[in-house]
Amino acid sequence: MKILILGVKGMLGQELKHAFLGAEVLAWDFEELDITNEIEVKEKIREQKPDVVINAAAYNNVDKAEIEKNKAVLLNGYALGYIAKACKEAGAIFIHYSTDYVFDGKRKEGYKEMDIPKPVSAYGASKLLGEIETAKNTDKYYIIRLSRLFGKTGDGISVKKSFVDTMLDLAKSKNEIEVIDEELSSPTYAPDLAERTKYIVESKQPFGIYHSAGSGACTWYEFASEIFKQKGADIKVVPVSGDKFPRNALRPKYSVLLNTKLPPMRDWKEVLSNYLAT
Repeated sequence: MKILILGVKGMLGQELKHAFLGAEVLAWDFEELDITNEIEVKEKIREQKPDVVINAAAYNNVDKAEIEKNKAVLLNGYALGYIAKACKEAGAIFIHYSTDYVFDGKRKEGYKEMDIPKPVSAYGASKLLGEIETAKNTDKYYIIRLSRLFGKTGDGISVKKSFVDTMLDLAKSKNEIEVIDEELSSPTYAPDLAERTKYIVESKQPFGIYHSAGSGACTWYEFASEIFKQKGADIKVVPVSGDKFPRNALRPKYSVLLNTKLPPMRDWKEVLSNYLAT
């Protein structure tokens, strides 16, 4: 099986490369392919003839997307149509990652795979467009939704640290940290998501949308509290409302991704322990 991974220098991309060791893997980042260039996408995928294309590249600055809407729409939206179309022409399966931010966050009980999306931010709208463009341009696709990705920081051009590493960095200079006690969602561990992707491919699951966030849920405050609890760090975590830190983009208040199609992912506290141990 020949697999093309796009966005390989990102947090998830590097884990995908590791998960598919043993297969014939092409590991590309922006230097090898600009996914916003439709002609280049078509030519390079046709040339390589992969069996599977996995796109881990994305515009992921939620607040900046409110200002750079065109950039977010191109990278998270229309570029996915280019890749999907090229995959269809090459006979390849296309895998793309989406987000809990495609939902408005009004369902306290969480969201199943086929619940109707209704984003409340430019970022969420751009990710939903990517889902639409994917489904419009190929039948052989997997859209995998996740939330609060964390893991080893990548080394690509636009990578950013996860919430976990941001909290640990703040703890080096602060004894007290204010954290928003809102926005209930499920942290997702990058290595687990990569392994789940491999499972979906190798077990030949039906094409469509899958939710693959970690089991369980927490607010940002609860997430931070658990980080320092597991680290044994003497840091006071103070819960505050979202109004304390004004942000450009709205966030869904409740966006737990309910996985109804596959075995449960590991609990977020368990995988957090794994990550902190490394």
